[in-house]
Amino acid sequence: MGLPNVGKSTLFNALASRRLAETAPRPFTTIEPHEAVVPVRDSDLEKLAELVKPEKTIPATVTFIDIAGLVAGAHKGEGLGNQFLAKIREVDAIVHVVRAFYDPSVVSQNEKYETGSQEQIYDDIEIVNIELELGGIKDKPSVIVLNVGEDDINSLDTKEKIIAVTEKFKIATIAISAKIEEDLIDFNEDERRQYLSQAGVSETGLEKLIKTAYSMLDLITFYTIKGGKEVHAWSLKRGASAIEAAEKVHTDFAKGFIKAEEILVHRLLELGRQVGETHHDIWTLAREKGLVKLEGRDYIVQDGDVIEFKVGS
Repeated sequence: MGLPNVGKSTLFNALASRRLAETAPRPFTTIEPHEAVVPVRDSDLEKLAELVKPEKTIPATVTFIDIAGLVAGAHKGEGLGNQFLAKIREVDAIVHVVRAFYDPSVVSQNEKYETGSQEQIYDDIEIVNIELELGGIKDKPSVIVLNVGEDDINSLDTKEKIIAVTEKFKIATIAISAKIEEDLIDFNEDERRQYLSQAGVSETGLEKLIKTAYSMLDLITFYTIKGGKEVHAWSLKRGASAIEAAEKVHTDFAKGFIKAEEILVHRLLELGRQVGETHHDIWTLAREKGLVKLEGRDYIVQDGDVIEFKVGS
């Protein structure tokens, strides 16, 4: 979310890897919120899939919602503000997109300051914060995304703005060029990696945003291996119990829960490296070697646990 014409829908299109939301240089391009279920890139999941060789690999996901731009007076209904604020109240966390690029062809909602300036960035953030506060929306986990120009993604000026915004608003802040991210949609994986290498970055802005959102929501990842045919990564609130993890996989697993067998994914991968491809069932081998632990319903699931749930009828 953010003010109109700051690049929210452009960024959302990149997240959704499809141009679902219309983008145009005018306010209120987006009216109905769009949702995108975005996979979380996970190197451990990829390695686990290489080891198990399942028919299907399913990553953990984060759902992003594209909400039309807020304007001053949104809490009074300005710019369909009540409708949009109601949607914001429903989410678990906020990604606040702020214009930090200069483009005279894109209408700016802030006529007091030069677009892309530190003053404009501060003022835009303050406008949205006031509307959220007046709308009764407080204390939601948040991240500020500075939408910078294509040539500014690694500039000293951008790095200084990230530091300044973080210090002033005490909110995690990252910089993304939404236009670059949208352009990357049409690249294949090799072309994308080559582009990133030339740009001197190790990951896309979207990957950084997804990781930030995952951390901001205080989520961990656990894995299940369904009969060797499906490797699945699941997101779970940090501090959740084995019974809650079982319910995440299937409500029947929670109802019939007997015990959970668990091993950290790094230990399972290490065992795989030791035996190579000489053993067809890595889970059974781990159990035979005493590496798999039995846990009860109150066990606190750890980030990176691989779990097999034992359930009764």
